[in-house]
This record gives sequence, structure tokens and C-alpha cells, in this order.
Amino acid sequence: MDEHSRRTLFGILKLIPFAIVTAIIISIWIGKDIGFFVFVFFWWLWIPALIISIVLFFASIRCRNKWELATVIWGAVNVLLLAVFFMLPGQKCNPDVMATHYDEHHTEMEDLHRYVQSAIADSCDMTLEFNGNKLERFYVKGPDKRYLPYSGKKAEQNKDSLMTIVRLSQEEYDNICKQLKDMGCIGIDYSQSTPERLMIWFRRVGWGLYCYTLLDRPMTDEEKASAMNGVVIPYNDHCYFNYYGGAVGQETFPEKVREDFLRKHKPW
Repeated sequence: MDEHSRRTLFGILKLIPFAIVTAIIISIWIGKDIGFFVFVFFWWLWIPALIISIVLFFASIRCRNKWELATVIWGAVNVLLLAVFFMLPGQKCNPDVMATHYDEHHTEMEDLHRYVQSAIADSCDMTLEFNGNKLERFYVKGPDKRYLPYSGKKAEQNKDSLMTIVRLSQEEYDNICKQLKDMGCIGIDYSQSTPERLMIWFRRVGWGLYCYTLLDRPMTDEEKASAMNGVVIPYNDHCYFNYYGGAVGQETFPEKVREDFLRKHKPW
């Protein structure tokens, strides 16, 4: 192999870590489930690729040949893709964002609560999550207490049978989807064993999930004390905010974030 061929081969090999990082970013863009799978099961691949690509990027910053130029450009593209992803409105959330959204849409949320109460059969539970008009999750528990959780394509494939279990008509399903979309939310979690409560899934950021828990009655003194001393953020006597972490990071609202918000906003 001559010198030119060796340089070409070495230049191509240098680009492989950048290609792996790009593939990881694309998997995150495609969907959280795919991103989670890659993050957990291919850590042995993407962590070294990320480290190597960072080292090569700075080592090639002078762009002394076309391969170093390609390395720098590809690295910059990867950084740009990540920056754009995290700058999207749907990738940002905090209690202040939740409060503003609730104030704008609390009437629609209350209407949805009443609608779901009347739509779901007695002794049934249901969780729905949408991405636009696409069904992401459909979990049900029927009167027989059998729990059936389906995600992705399986949720869509089993939709009709799951709707039958909880006595949800196609019109009711479509209306729930439309109401959520109109109010800028992505899902609900509801149980007829506690019909006074409805959890509305607001937004996913990474693998974290921000939610509202609505009550169709004022909180009791005991519930208020529990909310103030717990990990949720009470907003008023009919609503509190929840955060559920994913594979990494905080499992609940960071304590400082919670304390700062409650210091600014007194729920009662």
C-alpha cells in the first residue's frame, strides 16, 4: 500500500467515530424508545466514539489536509444537530413553563377530565400517549384487573381490542387525541378507582416526563400537607405538577428547582 492509500485509509478510519455519534443523534431524533435502547445497550460503542471524536476534532482543528477538514466539519455538524435538538420548544420544560401552560389551558384540561370520566368504563384504567396523531402507548386494565401495556407499533396493532376492554369508542378515542393536541399535551393516565384524579402528560424532555395531576375537587388538608412535604409541586388546590425521570438523571424535580418555584408561587 502506497503512502497516498495509507493516508486515505487513515482519514476514513478517523471519520468512523463521527459517523457513530451521528447515528446516535439520529436515533434520539427518531424517538425516545430507540434512543433509550441505543443509550443503554450500546454504551460500549457510543461512549468511546464520543470521546475519540472530541479528541480528533481538536487535533484536526488546524485543517492541514482534506481529512482534517472533513473531521472538523463533521464534528461541527454533530454539535449543531445536538444543539438544534435541545433548543426545540418540546425539549425544554420546568415548573415555570408548566405554570404558564396550565394557566392558558386549565379550562380545556378540566373539560378533558370530565370527558374521560364519562368515556371510560367502570373498574377500568387507561394510559394513552400520542406523538401528534400517532399512538405511542396504550395501556389498559379491565374489570378483570389484567394489565395490558402496549407501545409503538404493538399499541396501534392492538388499539381496537384495548378500546373494547375499557369501552372506549372510536369517536371518544379521536376526541381525546384532539383535545390533547389542541392543549399542547401528549397523554393521559386515568383510573376509575380514583375518578377524581386525572394525570395529563405535558411534555417529554429526554427520557423525563412532565405531568399535571388534576383533581375535580379541592385538596384536603392532608393532601395539601403531603404535597408540600413530598416531591411534587402543588400549584393550586386542584392541580400539582409531577416529574418522572428516565434512565439517567433526577427521578423527581430537583429540590432546588422545587423550592425556588414554591418560594415564588404560593399554592394557597
